[in-house]
Amino acid sequence: MKQLMTLPDSAELGLLKNMLQKAGIRCLEINEQVAQTFPTALFQAELWVENDTDYQAAVAMLEKWKHPANLAGPVWICPQCREKLESQFGRCWKCGSKRADPE
Repeated sequence: MKQLMTLPDSAELGLLKNMLQKAGIRCLEINEQVAQTFPTALFQAELWVENDTDYQAAVAMLEKWKHPANLAGPVWICPQCREKLESQFGRCWKCGSKRADPE
């Protein structure tokens, strides 16, 4: 078993644990309750990888999470209300119109 990381925010650590477990990497949280009660560096929540052979894959996933690829594309204009929207949105947040397929 190897320690992957420590964080003062046990909720964020829980999110990372779930992400790793969905990828098939078994993890264990330590001090998550204590970290909520005593939010100091001495009692930070810890995330451990149970199987040492999964450690490098877990580190790689953690790095991707910390430094996501820039997926931003060009902004688009809603054909209905003319609202300017970022590329990740498939519908207009203002009027609900669907994004037109790029031609």
